[in-house]
Amino acid sequence: MVFSREPDTPKLQKPPWKWVWLTLVTGVLALLAVYLNWESIPDPFPTHWNARGEADAFSDKTWANLFGMFGLITGILTLVIAACFGLIYQHAKHANGEDWQIARSRATCNSMLTPLGKWMFVLNAVVVADIYLSITQVYSSVGLLIAAIIIVVVLLLWDMARVQKWLDEHYPDPKTSEHMKWGMFYYNPKDPNMMVHRDFNSTFNMAHTGSWIVIGALLSVPVLATALIIIFG
Repeated sequence: MVFSREPDTPKLQKPPWKWVWLTLVTGVLALLAVYLNWESIPDPFPTHWNARGEADAFSDKTWANLFGMFGLITGILTLVIAACFGLIYQHAKHANGEDWQIARSRATCNSMLTPLGKWMFVLNAVVVADIYLSITQVYSSVGLLIAAIIIVVVLLLWDMARVQKWLDEHYPDPKTSEHMKWGMFYYNPKDPNMMVHRDFNSTFNMAHTGSWIVIGALLSVPVLATALIIIFG
């Protein structure tokens, strides 16, 4: 891969706060739908479902409980998006070092926040829609919800990888960019380190045996947890 630098340091753009507001609005619309269809919600209404999609926990039909159902998820994701936007923007705004480091930091902020906000918004919409359909007993499928969440997360990671690949082509890091694979994986057999610092975080060196052991251990936890949920419901 041939790397080339942009001639000028890009101007730092403001975070796309619309995704924060859209995520928040999604929760508000869900509560509006609850208000308009209040009579269709059973009392008590389901709050938890087993792996077969059967309700196994219930709460009294009160606005406090329903607000908690939708507000908690939407509130958490809204705060996560806002925090990510703020941290990445401030990091880029106060970036120092060599010219390429400042340019890369700004370019990262400009190109990464929109896909991050977009897919977090979609994730919230999927979860909120599933909760609404489940409590109104229109449809409930834990398996479908998990599949939808996985698809959204994969698309988010794919978008992030695309951005990273673009950054490595236009604003390369002289230490790591030439060793990146598919915009996601650092692979350098000559580097003895298992982890290397890159942009806002650290990443595994996939040429290091220890990386595969640690990643395998980390992945085994959610896989085992999901398997137990499916088996024992």
